[in-house]
Amino acid sequence: MSVILTLLIFTVIVVIHEAGHFWVAKKCNVLVEEFSVGMGPKLCGFKKGDTEYNIRILPLGGFCRMADEAEDRDDVISFNDTTPLQRIAICFAGPVMNFILAFAAMTIIGMCTYMMTTDIVAISENSAAAEAGIQAGDTITAVNGHKVYSRSDFDFYTSQSTDDNYLITVKRNGRNMDFNISPRYDEKEKRSLFGFSLDIKAPYFDVMGLNKDRLLEKASLVKYFSYGFFSMVSIVKMTAYAFVQLITSKIAITEMSGPIGITSAVGEVYRESAALSKWAVILSMLELTALLSANLGVINLMPLPAIDGGRIVIAFIELITRRTVPKNIEGLVHFIGFVLLMALGIYIAYNDVLKLI
Repeated sequence: MSVILTLLIFTVIVVIHEAGHFWVAKKCNVLVEEFSVGMGPKLCGFKKGDTEYNIRILPLGGFCRMADEAEDRDDVISFNDTTPLQRIAICFAGPVMNFILAFAAMTIIGMCTYMMTTDIVAISENSAAAEAGIQAGDTITAVNGHKVYSRSDFDFYTSQSTDDNYLITVKRNGRNMDFNISPRYDEKEKRSLFGFSLDIKAPYFDVMGLNKDRLLEKASLVKYFSYGFFSMVSIVKMTAYAFVQLITSKIAITEMSGPIGITSAVGEVYRESAALSKWAVILSMLELTALLSANLGVINLMPLPAIDGGRIVIAFIELITRRTVPKNIEGLVHFIGFVLLMALGIYIAYNDVLKLI
């Protein structure tokens, strides 16, 4: 089951990614020869206009194949004939669609589960928060100078700090106020606590019966969409931060996971959620889809050869210099980049196997 779910998730996020390229390419009048779901031999399909729409036998993502040449055609152009701005738009559209998918998935999750906020609803007596002067009704807006828009942001920035003292910025009566606070270790909880409780909103659609006693209030519909957006932004920030840590050697490359490691993680999440309910499975898989989709978007925007980010960089160079990079040189750069990425993928897969042994 874990393999099937992993293939399904990867197919969805890759096809959504390729659909972004496809849509913008069509808007730029680029000749798109084929749009396929899956890889390998053709299973079925049809042709509309110049484009073949196919379903292929292997559920391994999909692709959008644009023509490199469009000779003897006055009504369409090839990808190579596009302007630098058009190439930037086409390449950028794929990652944007991944971010939109992550936003949609996180919005649905927020609507169907508890929605965590950064609004403080209670302060424990004699706690670090009470001593610092934080009050119920405050809204956390920053941690150590980093803007906080979601509970995920708050958890991320507090977990990354190596200092026991935090600068917490809250909004009170329309004004931002700063408080220095040092969490206190709680013997019962076995962890350090700030001493405040953050508000939780009820599911908008309580499909899992989490609020059957009606103890929690729903937020406005806009709040759930806001939650989805800022949750997506938080995933993007954490992914980008992880790659910075990787590049600066603050985390080891062995910490990365490829398809094998992801399949193992999907299987573990599935087993845990299946023990609860079918809705727990659906929402858990949606959360993994959001995480992987946002990760794919970030990775593809990195300025590396053979991926969207590398093509965007070349297009920017052409835009600034007003000179076309020779196609043979660009092709060689992307080929070398592809080989290196494949080698990295093999190394990550090898480490994934070692982790499972």
